[in-house]
Amino acid sequence: MKSNHFFLITFLILAVSNSCRLDKEPLTTLSPSSFWNTEQDLRMALNSIYRATFLGGFRTDLQTIDAYGSNPNTISSGTYTPSNTDDYWGTSYTQIRTANSFLENYQKANIDENLKRRYAGEARFFRAYFYTYLLQRFGDIPYVDKTLDLASPELYAPRTPRAEVLNKILEDIQYAVDNIPEKSAIPSDVGRITKGAALTLQARVALYFGTLYKFHNLGEYRSLLTLAKTAAGLVIDSREYALYDDYRNLFLQAGNDNSESIMTLRHTPDAGPSTSRSRQMVFDFSFSPTKYLADAFLCSDGLPIDKSPLFQGYLPLGTEFSHRDPRMALTLWRPYDPDYQVQPQPFIPSFAANTTTGYMFKKYAADISPSYTHDLLMRYAEVLLIYAEAAYEIDESVSDSDLNISINTLRKRFSSNPDCLPDLTNAFVTENNLNMREEIRRERRVELAGETFRYGDLIRWKTAETELPQDILGAKLDKNVYPSVEKPLTPDGFIVLQYAATRTFNKDRDYLFPLPLLQLSLNKNLIQNPNW
Repeated sequence: MKSNHFFLITFLILAVSNSCRLDKEPLTTLSPSSFWNTEQDLRMALNSIYRATFLGGFRTDLQTIDAYGSNPNTISSGTYTPSNTDDYWGTSYTQIRTANSFLENYQKANIDENLKRRYAGEARFFRAYFYTYLLQRFGDIPYVDKTLDLASPELYAPRTPRAEVLNKILEDIQYAVDNIPEKSAIPSDVGRITKGAALTLQARVALYFGTLYKFHNLGEYRSLLTLAKTAAGLVIDSREYALYDDYRNLFLQAGNDNSESIMTLRHTPDAGPSTSRSRQMVFDFSFSPTKYLADAFLCSDGLPIDKSPLFQGYLPLGTEFSHRDPRMALTLWRPYDPDYQVQPQPFIPSFAANTTTGYMFKKYAADISPSYTHDLLMRYAEVLLIYAEAAYEIDESVSDSDLNISINTLRKRFSSNPDCLPDLTNAFVTENNLNMREEIRRERRVELAGETFRYGDLIRWKTAETELPQDILGAKLDKNVYPSVEKPLTPDGFIVLQYAATRTFNKDRDYLFPLPLLQLSLNKNLIQNPNW
């Protein structure tokens, strides 16, 4: 019999010390014959999953037109081709097997039933988490909720329909919500999953598939959007989390485990690798913002740059940052920014040293090596954005009170800044001939810029087919600052990173990824996604 792909990976239990904090729990191997007895055993059995929760890495936004690396991205360009393996497939099913093994064994522990249910909730959270990755990427997928061996018929099962897998995901998340404590109830367990994380995952999943169903005409969506709004509302009402005042340090080591943090991929000197993100963003040309992202930030009167009298143009260098949403200069390095410490002042982006587009990300970027900034996988700002979008998309209207709970709360983070944006209201949208959906989406785009959400948003909104097949542009080149830089330019002087003629998006194919070719070879009951 053929050996099979994802289900036959050896289950390795990772051990820890007696410390309660996840980031203090070093990894070692354990003997299954002496395992599953204590609470510490249950904790150890789940620790390996925590390290796998950042699939795709921080550069996922390269798949959009909001960021550009040193070369064209094959997914963004529409030139991606099926491969034998897929990291999302392999990693997700590996972690799902770990969760399934845990759920088959945790009842053996001689501990309080509430503790058992807590850790079972963690396992089911992660099973749902990784099935969500698979469902978003591939559509219908094989679903299995037990460990398999070579004789298991499920090894050669066909793909399970999306709706059925989604129901299983939501069942697992609800169990986690019902059985995992709030953050305040387990203060010494910094880094482990909490009820707030489970509710945030519930809201995230329900919003994603609610809008996917709505805009792709896949089925009833209002119940999912209602669930998204309800779950986000429960996080808000819990008062377990709050926006962190210091937006700069929110994404730096100084802000680790702040009030906004809900779920992180942890980087610590004693239990986990440092992050390479800061160096790659500042020095290695791997992740530069584009004109499209820069243009998305509103002027301080709350209007887009094509409507606001406050917008002063792009030149001289740095002018475009004037009278803009304060998040712009905290997300992108503003030329001559005194906060930049990697090179002598004044700071100017360098096409020879640190940018391909003329812009640089400031979010997560610092002159620290090694850097132990945690990756924020879930933060409270996302919850507020989910609440606003779900509230609107249920019936395509939103009350000012719901906007105050969500988007206007985000804007008030900068209430002491003279460029703080005014409240978003229905009257403001009407008076200025704006579109409420577009403004809610804009708020999500700029608040979560560079945090891996953008590509998934284009997919679920069904806007990738219009967004992606266009020129990718960088900054307007200031020849007074860069007299010797030669770049392809548009007629009005913007850097061209990639021409639309080399970019495509097949709406009948590219909203799903292809299944790995090796899986199709191993399991003849799997059918490839359309047109791949």
